[in-house]
Amino acid sequence: MTNDSRHHPPGKVPAQSHDPKETDVWDALPLGASLGLNLLAASPDCVKLLDLDGNIQFMNQNGLALVEVDDFRDMQGKPWVDLWPAEYEQFVQTAMDEAKASRVGRFTAFAFTGKGTPKWWDVVVSGIKYDGEAVSGLLAVSRDVTRQKQIEDSFRIGEQRFRALADNIAQFAWMADTTGYLYWYNQRWFDYTGTDLSEMAGSGWKKVHHPAHVDRVNAKFQNCIDNGLVWEDTFPLRGADGNYRWFLSRAMPIRDDNGNVALWCGTNTDITEQRKASQRLSQLARLIELSHEAILVWDPEDGVLLWNRGCVEMFGYTEGEALNSDSYKLLQTSNTLSREEMLAAVEAGGQWSGEVLRRAKDGSEVWTDCRLELIRVGDNRVVLETNRDVSERRRADTVRNVLIAELNHRVKNTLAIVQSLATQTARTSASMDEFVQSFTGRIQSLSMAHNVLTDTNWSNASVYDLVKSQVDMSAALGDRVTIGGPEAFLAPQPALQLTLILHELATNAVEHGALSGSNGRVSVTWEMVSNVSDAGLVDAAASPRLRIVWRETEVGGVVAPPRKGFGLNLIERSGHLPHIKTRFEFHDDGICCEIITNLDLPTASNQPFFNPGKSAGRASGSL
Repeated sequence: MTNDSRHHPPGKVPAQSHDPKETDVWDALPLGASLGLNLLAASPDCVKLLDLDGNIQFMNQNGLALVEVDDFRDMQGKPWVDLWPAEYEQFVQTAMDEAKASRVGRFTAFAFTGKGTPKWWDVVVSGIKYDGEAVSGLLAVSRDVTRQKQIEDSFRIGEQRFRALADNIAQFAWMADTTGYLYWYNQRWFDYTGTDLSEMAGSGWKKVHHPAHVDRVNAKFQNCIDNGLVWEDTFPLRGADGNYRWFLSRAMPIRDDNGNVALWCGTNTDITEQRKASQRLSQLARLIELSHEAILVWDPEDGVLLWNRGCVEMFGYTEGEALNSDSYKLLQTSNTLSREEMLAAVEAGGQWSGEVLRRAKDGSEVWTDCRLELIRVGDNRVVLETNRDVSERRRADTVRNVLIAELNHRVKNTLAIVQSLATQTARTSASMDEFVQSFTGRIQSLSMAHNVLTDTNWSNASVYDLVKSQVDMSAALGDRVTIGGPEAFLAPQPALQLTLILHELATNAVEHGALSGSNGRVSVTWEMVSNVSDAGLVDAAASPRLRIVWRETEVGGVVAPPRKGFGLNLIERSGHLPHIKTRFEFHDDGICCEIITNLDLPTASNQPFFNPGKSAGRASGSL
């Protein structure tokens, strides 16, 4: 460069020279500016001079090395902004605009070097004033901060990983300084307590501790802090829902190279379920001991190892008498496999169950639902045996079988009655409609009698209930029908016979008798009678019986029918049955039917349990 080129247009800076002969170009600058540029040229950072349009005019040798450019002419005169990725161009332009306005522009951005090496740069852009107050050029100093950025990223990634680990472990985690001041909690703590760091910092943790435990916990914690001891405690913490859960908490002192405590790291582990399980196990052990079920553990070779109170109650042998004995022989087990076969079955399947007959110490038989399970303890094997007393159930099964047989008998009798009703009704019915109506009524009458008997487990039937049910079904006409008599009960067989008779009487009263008109009345009364034989004669040895009178009055013009229907035939034939006698009379103003039947007398076995239908205060009434 010649001497004529020493003067530069305003706003321009001299281009970098690669020819030693042109180094005197700096002499054209003011002394201070020339010295400053020499210092920048020696800077370890990448120093660039830009014109006001942002084109590169100068770059120091260290800068060329940093951006990995061998020849400055490859960059000279090029827009500086073009060297940056598109996403950072706005940052670059803004920094240059700040420098043009006599302010310092600064940014941190990423760019590739001339050889494609990725680097991070911390860039400062300022304005250069050669003459006067106007900015004539731009100075851009780029510092390679790639290593620093990598360290920051490493710290940031490490912090992210620590935070992810701390916030996702099952435990609550926290840190405290050397005085015990808590300054950090993981997210688990905040999620559970529903708090934030501003509430929990320092000793704020006391707010979520149970009032009954907080003073004890604080005293122990502070003692460990003061003495540098490992802290461990168990206590309940309140959750955001207001409920308390139990936690096992620990804190370890973290020491520096000199052995001094630098900070404390603590955790809280939820042990609520474990605590409940432990309590359940304790309760279970207690229940086993107090259980009324016989629970024992025995070794195939060493005999009984455990004999709970249920065994004592069920079999009568004390624990001392049973320990080390062969329970199979002690209880005289029968009605099952032999001891060897039972043990083989347990070993093959791990368990066995069945009903076995045992004999108690007093010689009584005890049926048990026996369950055996093989338990291995290390190299040893023991059998856990439970026995539930099913003696009552087996006796109930026997009774049930008897009842089923009785039920079969009664069902057959009922079907025979139904068949007879169908046959007799068909003989006396003039049409199919008449048959259906009559037969349906008689079946309903029989059904109502069954209901009354079912209410008392077929032990007996209340006379009042029988009479009322039949009158209600056929002749419910208010105060024109009255019933009354003392409390009395009939056995099932005469109860069914009486029901059929009452049904026929009520039906005939509605169709032909007192209740067919508007003035007739019906009364049904009964009383206890003594000394009456089956023939109706006085007999001092005869048992007490019940006399029932069905009376119809105010009928007028009553005469005996020329042909007896099913109802009259049934009433007359009932007189020949072993439990019931009947007599039917026609009067001028009505009819009268007298029924004498055996009573079901109360005994010690059928009262009050077998007479649940009995109740006071319903001896008479009107319908």
